Amino acid sequence: MDQFGLREYGWDSVPLSSHSLYTLKGIYEKASVSSTQWIHDLSQFARAGYLQLTIVVASFLVVVRYLLHRPYSKISRPEGNAHGISLPFELASQLLRASSLAFMIVAATRGETSWTDAFTLAYAFILGVLRLVSDLEWRHVALHHVNFVLSGSLFILTIGELLPYIDTDYTEDMSPMMICGLATLAAAVFVALITRREWIPPSLDIDISEKIPPREPSPEETCSWLEYYVTYEWLTPLMLRGMRRQMTLEELPRLPWYDEPFVLLARIQEARRKGKSTFWTLVHFLPTEIITMGCWIASSFILELIAPYAMYELLRYLSNPEASHFRPWVWLILLFVGPLSRSVCFQQYIFTSTRLLVRVRAALTQELYYKAMGSMELDDEVFAEIAATGKDKEHSKQSTTSTGRLANLMGADVDTIARGRDIVLVACGVTSGSIVALIGLYKLLDWSALVGIVTMLLLSPIPVLIGRRMVGIQRDMKRIQDSRISVISEYLASIRAIKYFSWEDAIIKRVNEIRLSEQNKIWALNMLYIALNQLTEAIPNLSLVLIFTLQVLVRKEPLTADVAFTAITLIRTLRRNLAMASNMSRVFTAAGVSIKRLDRYFNSTTPLQSHPVGQLQIKKATFRRNKKASFALKDISIDFVEGGLNVVTGQSGSGKTTLLMSILGETILESGIITRPKDIAYASQSPWLQNETIRENILFNSTFEQARYDRIINACGLPIDFDEFPERDGTEVGENGASLSGGQKSRVALARALYSKAPVILLDDVFSALDSKTSALLWEEAFCGDLLKGRTVVLVSQLPWIAPQADLTITLENGSIKDVQQNLGVVRKSVTLNKTLVDDGNVDETVEGVATPTAESNGATANGKKSNSAIKSAEDKRRDEVTQEALKTGPTARLQFFQYMRLFGNPFYAMLAVSMSILSTASFVGTGLWIAVWVDAYGKDDAYDIGFYLGIYAAWSLADVLFSGLTYIAYENGGWYAARTLHTTFIKAMMTVPLSWYKTTPIGRVVNRFSRDMDSIDTALASMLRLCIEMLTRLALQIAAVGSVLPIFMLPAAACCAVGIVAGELYTRTAVAVKRLVSSSQSPLFAHFADSLAGLPVIRARANMPQIFGDQLADKLRVFEKACEAQFNCNRWVALKVDMMTTLVTVAAGAIAVSKAGLVAAGLVGFSLTNATTLSQLIIMLVRAGNELEIELQSFHRVREYADVQPEEKPDEYKSVTGYSDNPESILPENWPRTGEVEFRNVTIKYDLDGPEILKNINLKFAAGERVAVVGRTGSGKSTLVLSLLRFTNIVSGQILFDGVDITTFPRRKLREALTIIPQEAVLFNGDVRSNLDPTGKIPTETLEKALQYCSGIASFQYHQDAEYALNGNEHSNGVNDTYSDEPASNIGITLSTPVKPKGENFSHGQRQVLSLCRALVRKSKLMLLDEATASMDYETDQGIQEVLRKELNEHERDRTLVTIAHRLKTIIDYDRVVVMSAGSVLEVGSPKELYEAKGQFYDMMKHSGEFEDLVKVLNAKT
Repeated sequence: MDQFGLREYGWDSVPLSSHSLYTLKGIYEKASVSSTQWIHDLSQFARAGYLQLTIVVASFLVVVRYLLHRPYSKISRPEGNAHGISLPFELASQLLRASSLAFMIVAATRGETSWTDAFTLAYAFILGVLRLVSDLEWRHVALHHVNFVLSGSLFILTIGELLPYIDTDYTEDMSPMMICGLATLAAAVFVALITRREWIPPSLDIDISEKIPPREPSPEETCSWLEYYVTYEWLTPLMLRGMRRQMTLEELPRLPWYDEPFVLLARIQEARRKGKSTFWTLVHFLPTEIITMGCWIASSFILELIAPYAMYELLRYLSNPEASHFRPWVWLILLFVGPLSRSVCFQQYIFTSTRLLVRVRAALTQELYYKAMGSMELDDEVFAEIAATGKDKEHSKQSTTSTGRLANLMGADVDTIARGRDIVLVACGVTSGSIVALIGLYKLLDWSALVGIVTMLLLSPIPVLIGRRMVGIQRDMKRIQDSRISVISEYLASIRAIKYFSWEDAIIKRVNEIRLSEQNKIWALNMLYIALNQLTEAIPNLSLVLIFTLQVLVRKEPLTADVAFTAITLIRTLRRNLAMASNMSRVFTAAGVSIKRLDRYFNSTTPLQSHPVGQLQIKKATFRRNKKASFALKDISIDFVEGGLNVVTGQSGSGKTTLLMSILGETILESGIITRPKDIAYASQSPWLQNETIRENILFNSTFEQARYDRIINACGLPIDFDEFPERDGTEVGENGASLSGGQKSRVALARALYSKAPVILLDDVFSALDSKTSALLWEEAFCGDLLKGRTVVLVSQLPWIAPQADLTITLENGSIKDVQQNLGVVRKSVTLNKTLVDDGNVDETVEGVATPTAESNGATANGKKSNSAIKSAEDKRRDEVTQEALKTGPTARLQFFQYMRLFGNPFYAMLAVSMSILSTASFVGTGLWIAVWVDAYGKDDAYDIGFYLGIYAAWSLADVLFSGLTYIAYENGGWYAARTLHTTFIKAMMTVPLSWYKTTPIGRVVNRFSRDMDSIDTALASMLRLCIEMLTRLALQIAAVGSVLPIFMLPAAACCAVGIVAGELYTRTAVAVKRLVSSSQSPLFAHFADSLAGLPVIRARANMPQIFGDQLADKLRVFEKACEAQFNCNRWVALKVDMMTTLVTVAAGAIAVSKAGLVAAGLVGFSLTNATTLSQLIIMLVRAGNELEIELQSFHRVREYADVQPEEKPDEYKSVTGYSDNPESILPENWPRTGEVEFRNVTIKYDLDGPEILKNINLKFAAGERVAVVGRTGSGKSTLVLSLLRFTNIVSGQILFDGVDITTFPRRKLREALTIIPQEAVLFNGDVRSNLDPTGKIPTETLEKALQYCSGIASFQYHQDAEYALNGNEHSNGVNDTYSDEPASNIGITLSTPVKPKGENFSHGQRQVLSLCRALVRKSKLMLLDEATASMDYETDQGIQEVLRKELNEHERDRTLVTIAHRLKTIIDYDRVVVMSAGSVLEVGSPKELYEAKGQFYDMMKHSGEFEDLVKVLNAKT
């Protein structure tokens, strides 16, 4: 992220560039150095007193203006104590100010200084005393003025009194009073610099301040000016903590108030109103930061030239001390001040720019989130436009999900935009630095420099053209990356279905295909980047050869050391500036692409429809899901019964869900009127739950009321389920409710709707996932009593006995109202229910067993329910989540890059890469060495063969460019291979882990590693490694050079190395821990984003709920910002420490040289000095490059950690399938399975080996060709029985035989390929119908078409063989996925090429389930399992599906067995056999007729199904 001075700042990787001995010699050589008159003139002006008076008057006027216009506006302040005055510091300041004033008065009376000096200090002293009398704000303002006046006085006195002493001829002595006055004044200024600042609570709008938690100031708001601008000492406690132990979030410094997410959101919304486009919005959002950055970086580039000039002058003094007019200590001071001030400015630039980065991220993330919350359709059209330009139509297959793409906009794009901040560096810094270097070159080399500069300028458009080409490739790469992340998110969310059907290989193949095209783009980008780099390297080298040729051959000037080295330094400065601009062009192009993508998103969204507030009523309305949908609800008029039960029925696909969506405003109202209350509670057909505890899901951010809560959970039949969970209602439901069964999810979602106080409740088929007993219980408790009194309920249901008991029944057919019946005043009765027969002992099991407790029980109340206070606060849990993932990532081994390099292809390749680095460095050093040889030759009158020296110099320059390019290629190629290998292993691992792994690992966390961490491995890791190895080799070569010439310089160099290594070690340990916290705090953000997008209709239906979710996002952002700021600030801390050491080493080296004046040749000193200085710089670079590498290796470690998870099945777990075995049952016959016969022999099953027994001693046998139904209360073990056949459970004892073979003796994949399951929730993937029926692509088209034809008779599912017909009448083609229609309208039908949206959103629930049936038919398995697959169907569709299954079974000579789990008895009443289960055991087995006559549990279920007479009729007819 923050490779300052490394990847993004090419200069530090060319250390020789900034510290030449002779820079700017040419600029100054024409000035007459002997003239020192200007020093005395300046001194006289400073003593005159005009400047002092100006300072006092300016300060006085500003103070008066402040007091007159002081704001007394209506503002609110967050709680938190303003800091009091620090007594010791205040006392010291007052004493020092008084002392300096006293000394100055005495000096003035003696005539040693002017009275204006004393007057200025008196003004400062009086202001300093007065600041103590009033309030906090005045104290603050007055202190600024006191410090301003003192600093100004010190500066003027220094010029007036001390400046003349730099002249060697100036011999006057300063009076003791002036010495004391200056010393105390300097001390007063120093105390002001080190005094901690007083904190004023901020003045904020009342709306914002209410949201900001009451808090204390952050360290950066109260640290001293010296700490804030120079030393960053306020971070030292953090560094020491990080070195001692693993960091946690609480230990990071607090977030300053101006970086609060809500403050940033308010600012960016204001900026968006002014700016419209994202670019101008950002300019309006951060004007101060951008201007400040520009000033700091321009100063840094200019101040950088002080040190080379000082060195040049110092060496001139050493070569002829007598001729010098200046004292040598002047150059030592400049040698210290120049680099230090450059470093302070540069670090302040980066400090401001990283702060800008965090602010842009937080603000844009929130803005995107609120936009998504308030926009109707996060639909394919929008994203097609975002991702596509005119050329992109051919990539139609790589369409993506809205959640995946939004996550990518929020993650990768916002990051990319923030990284583009360094355009300020190029615009202000590079420009100013280059202008100064160009002037210097001209002064030095006359017209030959102009030829070189013109050559550089003429060749510079080439890199620009390459940059343009990179933009296009970058855009393509982004689009493919979007597609990959979306596809992976979608598949991981449906991992269960993929495992059911054993489709892992097909999915891995599809992801790898997308990844390959992404990597091809990355490779093209890398190659262009290398070409760009090498061109920017070659152009200045070419200019240099040209300039030297002209200088020696045409101008006939000798190539002296000062001219040669100064020219090289200035050209290198230009080359570095060009390189920086081109290196960053990659970042700017990416930022430009991302800004356009965001603009397209913001401009393309449709705001949510807001209906007038009133009672629920629809008049002559026509609704459409989106602009391109062919299906519409036409001419709907419904007057819902207020406070009553309104039931909506109709076939699958008739528009029931669309009606509810229309009430919520989630569809387009084309005509007519609809009114509705503001607050609506909605329970969707596929229940949406947050990844929180059950209780938090039910409360849904409402206040907890014990009595109301207990009543609701009793009505929904949840207490029995709670008894089985160790954490009761404190159980985490997991992602998408993964740890609950379908029925439990449905009831928790219903409980959430009932618990709300919304006047209208919309329930979309909540009974479909429940068995008849649970449905009856729920009906009695929730609908027959007064629980819903006074609340309007709109219930979509297929249950035949509900409609007659409703106040209003609406029947829909094909988008229109078929019938409306009013039964006002009807009394709702409970369905027959024999209380004694309800299994109290049963409970829904999760699909992977009871949710494992995520934390130790936090204490429970007497009745076993968890007390309210015991539930952790959201803040604590978020911290836990972040810290837990950070700790989970584990410590990173320092030498992990060896493992990374092993992925380069083979060991020889890695060695080749390292050797290329060595050659590249050697050629770089060799170029400088040859110039030294050439210059030496002139000194010995030996340089007559100019062609020889020039030729070899050109050859060295060429070798430098060539080897540097080859090094780049070697590392980028190795990194490309490593990224490919890692991604392939990673996706394979994620597809082959056991399902239980996902129980403890949120999918958001996995997606984060696929997007952000993979991105880091793709783009940053290899170049970081290259830089690290290059620094190491350069350090070794330069140490050798210094040691061979002047051993004495090794002492300061060694001291610097030691300090650098200690600071580096301190920094590295903390930085890696903080980076880990940053990565981990990102996952909750992604998860919250994805969570919210999945449940948008539910969230938006409730009044104020989007705002509450926005506040929760802000809480997570606060944690993320805190971690990010700490990470960036750590970098500043180490950089400044090390830069200070470098500067001291340079000064020490200079001092040694001055002490040895005349003993060592100046040229030799220059050579050593240059090398010693750059040596220390290299050490820092190495420390920082090593640390950056370690930080980037975190991503490698995180990806590898998941890529190495244990698969569900170890490769060597089974003998070869055809191999010999003693046990005849374990040998797999060749064409197994021949029949669908299944037998359970004394089977006991657990989900976790140390968990409870779920099924106990099951003995069952299903003959081939039988249709078997498994019934029982929710949670009696029906699903577990079916999942055991697929081996998703642990068979503890006994055997399950399928066609006579024990299923545990051969691989799971073989088993799952031989079976087919139609799950409870039909999962469809983005693509078309063909890819959904057969992702493997192995099944012939005829088989697929036949299956579709089989189902064409089922209601709402037409099939037309002529695919052309499907296109007629609906010609909308859409860029990304060629969607010609959004909904398969009934007049079109469904073909193999019909597009399928993510999750099958363009199909009704019924149609999705029928496609799921087709999927099962094409596999032609001998054993088919139906897990409540028809629960949410209308009766007609259910009958159609059963008819298709019966036909299919009869056609295959009845060797195919069908096992169905069903709640609806009418579905299975004509089956051959029924198994009744209870509490994990088999209660009854027999034909439906036998069980009916036995009058046991099955008879009782028939009794309260509400369809008893119909069922009996079917049974009698059957006999």
